[in-house]
Amino acid sequence: MTSGLSLANKVQFLFGIALLAIVAGTLALPWIRSEQLVFQSQLEVSRQLADTWLEAPTPLIPNGPLPIELVSVGRIDPATNPFAADARRRMEATVDFEEVFQEVEVGNEIVYRYARGLRGAAWRGAAIASDVDPGSRMSSGSLGGLLLIERPSRLAAGQLLSTRIYLVAVGIAAVGLSILLFWFILNRVILKPVRRLREIADRVEKGDFSVRAEIRTGDDFEQLADSFNRMLDETSGTAARLRSMNESLDFKVTELSEANIGLFESNRLKSEFLANVSHELKTPLNSIIGFAELLDELAEREGTPDPKRQRYLSNIITSAGRLLEMISELLEMAKIEAGRVELSIDPVDVGELMEGLVAIMRPQAKAKRITIELTSPEGLPQLETDAGKLQQILFNFLSNAVKFSPEDSVVILAAESFIRTDGFNGVRLRVTDHGPGIPLDLQETIFEKFRQADASHTRSHGGTGLGLSICRDLAGLLGARVALSSEVGSGSTFSVEVPLTYREQELQSLID
Repeated sequence: MTSGLSLANKVQFLFGIALLAIVAGTLALPWIRSEQLVFQSQLEVSRQLADTWLEAPTPLIPNGPLPIELVSVGRIDPATNPFAADARRRMEATVDFEEVFQEVEVGNEIVYRYARGLRGAAWRGAAIASDVDPGSRMSSGSLGGLLLIERPSRLAAGQLLSTRIYLVAVGIAAVGLSILLFWFILNRVILKPVRRLREIADRVEKGDFSVRAEIRTGDDFEQLADSFNRMLDETSGTAARLRSMNESLDFKVTELSEANIGLFESNRLKSEFLANVSHELKTPLNSIIGFAELLDELAEREGTPDPKRQRYLSNIITSAGRLLEMISELLEMAKIEAGRVELSIDPVDVGELMEGLVAIMRPQAKAKRITIELTSPEGLPQLETDAGKLQQILFNFLSNAVKFSPEDSVVILAAESFIRTDGFNGVRLRVTDHGPGIPLDLQETIFEKFRQADASHTRSHGGTGLGLSICRDLAGLLGARVALSSEVGSGSTFSVEVPLTYREQELQSLID
């Protein structure tokens, strides 16, 4: 939830600022006008007082009852009476300028100063009547003296203050009443429907799709509530459909889980059956091979052996050997799928392992006049792995290399230590042949079960297609990785990368 002012507070704040600006602007005119009226009224009073005295001038007594003073222009001292000096200057500069009025605040009072210029005969008559020396004769238009009136007016100050207080009070009352009225309208007409819609939205957020907005204002809020209700109806229907689909999916997932468990169990039973049957088939097959070899030896000891019988025995031995090889592959595959492969992890000398493989494969390679070259650099580290499983992987690689290589060619068995960029540290064992090569689109396929590069019925080489699949599964058990690099017509290189240290694999949950 974001922090900050609510909608009501924002609207009230902005409305208050706007209202204050409007009221201040509205009251500014009467405020200024009241000051002007008081100023004009006091000016008029000063004029009437001056006119009344000029109509019947009398001697003026200093500090007398009349705040009037008659001063000739020659006796005005700018230091003691700057107002009179300023008035004289302005009246002498302009002939038509006759009076000056000034308003000055002194403490809690307002002092009004009035100066009227007297010229020619008017000055002489007023001066004689008030026992003031009129001075030397002067022209009729020249300024002779000033009639000064200075009087404080507490009444004017009070009127002005009361007017200002009244205006401020009216402004405050107008602002307060407007804010109160606006608050009432805002909360009852605008914010009440908004709060209702917000409450409904909060309940919908919590999962209650049965709530509806009952707003009957006859305006846009009612239309918004109707649209909100239609949206809730659609959302409720969609949620119901989703619940139904989820229930159906849950049921299907349960069925699939049960079927998956059944298939897993069936596959396990099949693998165990194949393992048992393959194991049982090997016993009589070994007996057949043994008796066939015994008959072949007996035939060779005869002075004149029957060639046809020797050919038949040779065919029996060869076919039985192939059948035994296929049964062994099926047995190995069944053991892997049934999880019955046991590992014996021990230190392994790579050089000795490779020399033993070359010795095992030499008779098969010699039959095709194929040379097996061994490339093993000095200082290869020992491996911590299952020597038998690793030997089985390399034996399958070498067997395939001899099988698919042409006569009088070379098969290379090499080893090298390496460190990958991901930190994998181990030994890479490679088998390179000069056979027909494998197309790029089949290089992943040949590692699948019962798949060969040539899957047609007329392929020139036999086999079940399990050898490379077994190699990959065994490599996975050892924490190793098999790889293939090949080009059509340029031979193939099968490799297995074995870590220096064996790490037991973490079993993944069947549910996951």
